[in-house]
Amino acid sequence: MNTQKNNTLISFLQAFGIVLVVVGHSFYGNPTAFFNRWIYTFHMPLFMFISGFLLCYGVLKKGQPLADKALLGKKGFIVSKIKRLLVPYVAISSLAFLPKSLMNAYTIHPVEVSLNSYIHSLIYPWDNAIIFFWFLPTLFLIFMLVIIAAKGLRKTHIPMEIWVVGTLLLHLFNTLKDIQLLNIGGIASYLFYFVLGYYACQRKLDDHVGKKPWLIGVCTLILSILLVALPDFWGKGPLAAINGITFSLALANLYVRYQGRFMHHLFGASYAIYLFSWFPQVLSQQVFLQVTHAPWQVGTFLSIATGIYLPWLIYKWIIAHKTTRLGAAAAFLTGH
Repeated sequence: MNTQKNNTLISFLQAFGIVLVVVGHSFYGNPTAFFNRWIYTFHMPLFMFISGFLLCYGVLKKGQPLADKALLGKKGFIVSKIKRLLVPYVAISSLAFLPKSLMNAYTIHPVEVSLNSYIHSLIYPWDNAIIFFWFLPTLFLIFMLVIIAAKGLRKTHIPMEIWVVGTLLLHLFNTLKDIQLLNIGGIASYLFYFVLGYYACQRKLDDHVGKKPWLIGVCTLILSILLVALPDFWGKGPLAAINGITFSLALANLYVRYQGRFMHHLFGASYAIYLFSWFPQVLSQQVFLQVTHAPWQVGTFLSIATGIYLPWLIYKWIIAHKTTRLGAAAAFLTGH
């Protein structure tokens, strides 16, 4: 296993993915933009894919089967994922709850200030004060499903291909899609991309893409443009998502091959950008645009710039001050 190559490839995918997320959340006032629709075909499936890929990568690196991971205890799998995903989910959602209620006149999804509304926003992720935080409890529960399945079925030796096909069928025929409690419908849908990421790492599919990254990158880019332009059809969603993920892998391999450096400054900061980008983006787009009546292009530019680099500065501060009491508290509350 080429550790340095894999670390760079994964870090690029994370940085590329979070830039897409920020850009995708920045087109307030022009939501039908072609580029924005292209991003939404695969940017969140890409993050689920990366999460599955990373889980497998850690298993292979440590040489410890997934089924043998300890669940509880200080370094247990469940505890680590609670710290990484649920603590920031509750902490930052709570921090945003009251400020968002004060900005109800400027927001698309206003919130009611009450205990019931607050609890509802946590257990119904799509009604959260920060709506795109749905990803955190969804990913946490997917991790739990995967580790429980790995332990419960460890003696069955079911091939990974069966898991990929099975979760794809669950995605295509999702009878749970309307269940919003804990985003159960989303879990059933996004589980496929997580399993696909695990499978891709296990079978080293990124190396196969890396053999012809230019050809695969150009072909998947052309196909993605066609898929955005075409009217909806059955299976278009997962086809476009898989195509976008493959395009991202080709791009990552090109970055590694030509020893790119322009994304390096964002390596490691992706999670912090995801957690904190909502605050400057809301101010840049909804408040700023409604107060100044500036063109949407101005708000979009400010939203992208501040959505990436203000959280990046927060990340740098947390990393530099983790040994202090305040820095350690900030690191804990933000899963760092």
